[in-house]
Amino acid sequence: MKYLVSLILFLALVIPSLHSQNRALQKDGKHFLFTFKQDSYLISGDSLFCITKEKEGFPKQHELNLVDYKFVTNDSIGYLKNRSSGIVYSFDGSKFKRLDRSFPYQSQNFSFSFLYKNNLMDFGGYGLHTYKNNIIYFDTEKKETELYPQASSYNDSPNPRHKIIGQFIGNHLYIGPGYGVLNEQESPLKNLSFINDYWKFSFKDSRWEKLGEGSLNITFPFYGSIENFNQNTLVIAEEGVFECDIKNNTLITYPNAKLNITRTLNRSFDEYKVTYNKFEDKFYFIINKTSGVAELISLSKEGLLGTEKVYSNLYRTKSYMWFIILSLFVVFVLIYFYFTSQKTPSQVISKNLFKIREEIKLEDFKILKRLVDASPNYINYSELLDVFPEHYSYESKKKKTRQSILYLEEYLIQKIKLKLPVFEFRRNIEDRREKQIRIK
Repeated sequence: MKYLVSLILFLALVIPSLHSQNRALQKDGKHFLFTFKQDSYLISGDSLFCITKEKEGFPKQHELNLVDYKFVTNDSIGYLKNRSSGIVYSFDGSKFKRLDRSFPYQSQNFSFSFLYKNNLMDFGGYGLHTYKNNIIYFDTEKKETELYPQASSYNDSPNPRHKIIGQFIGNHLYIGPGYGVLNEQESPLKNLSFINDYWKFSFKDSRWEKLGEGSLNITFPFYGSIENFNQNTLVIAEEGVFECDIKNNTLITYPNAKLNITRTLNRSFDEYKVTYNKFEDKFYFIINKTSGVAELISLSKEGLLGTEKVYSNLYRTKSYMWFIILSLFVVFVLIYFYFTSQKTPSQVISKNLFKIREEIKLEDFKILKRLVDASPNYINYSELLDVFPEHYSYESKKKKTRQSILYLEEYLIQKIKLKLPVFEFRRNIEDRREKQIRIK
């Protein structure tokens, strides 16, 4: 009985949000889903359907000259382009208008597309046997696709990749994991791999900056992405469903997502057939059925993702801790050597005593030697008087001492390159009548 009640509750919650659009499709047919403003659309074969509501003029023939489709919008304008770039149409919610005078390039398959100042742009992609790491844009005046200039060198840019998880906010393009080539490897085209790093491109200075590295639980090529989902990128894979906010280094995992549905998504031509309508807060997608056909269905956001969210870091940022520690250590060592290498005037004089002795008179040298021996302490002036002969009077000795000190200061400044003042004077603390001197 308990299980029966649970089943009834489950059906009551799920069935209202999961309803058929009453449209069976060919499993291997050419289908494409996209959303523009408040409505979602289906391109199937040569027809265009509005799938959110009954809309005048729909369904209709689209008359598109495209092989593979990719729709890019910022809610105010919309572009439908060839998946490999080259051909571009605008869409106003009713009809398509071709804008280019070009052809399918076949060179930017599975690039990351975005709008910068309403200009259609792409990063990366694959085609003509090469992986790309450049930025291209559609020039509306020339009606052709051009290469966008970058100041960063090739080696200071992301490795070439396609089927990219990206994000565009403001003036910055954020690039995440994708399948491509690692330039630093030998024979990179023979060593293709899933690249798990994250980059930021600034349109202000046209430079790339590496943000960090971190892997996602996805397997190439079995994943699809929906851009501008809460300003993030929603990744739908067989292993799980999660949002990538590269700008803020945040991974939002939905542990209760309906993986039984995501694993049955139609992904013919290596592209998942799914779109999100934020005005209805629901997903439209095409699933493969066991009967060999495909079916267009819709499901509310909570019905597909659940309500529980788990937050974690998306990538490991570059750590500057060791650099900071090393820098502080170097600064400490330099400061230490600076202060230990700064010898006092007394030490400089001691080092040059032999030279000084040969260049000055004996009396002057004796006075200097006594001052060096006493340093850094003061000595009384009277202790210097006895360097002169005993037959000199007291006043003569005082005069000679003053003259000697003046001479020594001048000599030490000119010859030994000491700075003024060389000596310091004061009154004796215990006997204010006594004058004292020391080397500064």
